[in-house]
Amino acid sequence: MGKKSREKSSNKYVIDTSYLLPLVGIEVEGLDEETINKLFNLELHYPSALIPELVGVIIKEARKMKLKEIPKDAIEGFNSIVYGGFIKMIPSEGDDIKTIYKLFEMGCNDIFDAILYATSKRLNLKAISMDKSFKDFLKEHGFNFKVLVSHKDVI
Repeated sequence: MGKKSREKSSNKYVIDTSYLLPLVGIEVEGLDEETINKLFNLELHYPSALIPELVGVIIKEARKMKLKEIPKDAIEGFNSIVYGGFIKMIPSEGDDIKTIYKLFEMGCNDIFDAILYATSKRLNLKAISMDKSFKDFLKEHGFNFKVLVSHKDVI
């Protein structure tokens, strides 16, 4: 059985913030509507500790566009992500902090990448991420880098 077949056999994944941005009206290079729709046929888990990252990107984009306020569609998209139930919000646990600390001790400098990895590790689920540099970091430092997969690997 090939690598892609094994990865497609499970439909549960932890999802990175990048994949949620289109739901709040922010375009992401390489993600079209068809891809997003296919992803949302999977059982998706999102670490609640990543919500500040999502909010930060929304604010940054609105400021970049010099908007007077956050668009209604962005607010509705945000609320559907957090409260809509189609994405399972996952709270952090103490073991996540241990994993995050190990990553930082090895030189990781992105708390959100570390949270994604720690949650994925604890839940024993693959994480859908576009972050090749973080995957390379994991590989270079002896962590299970195969836990990070691209959307192209799962849909």
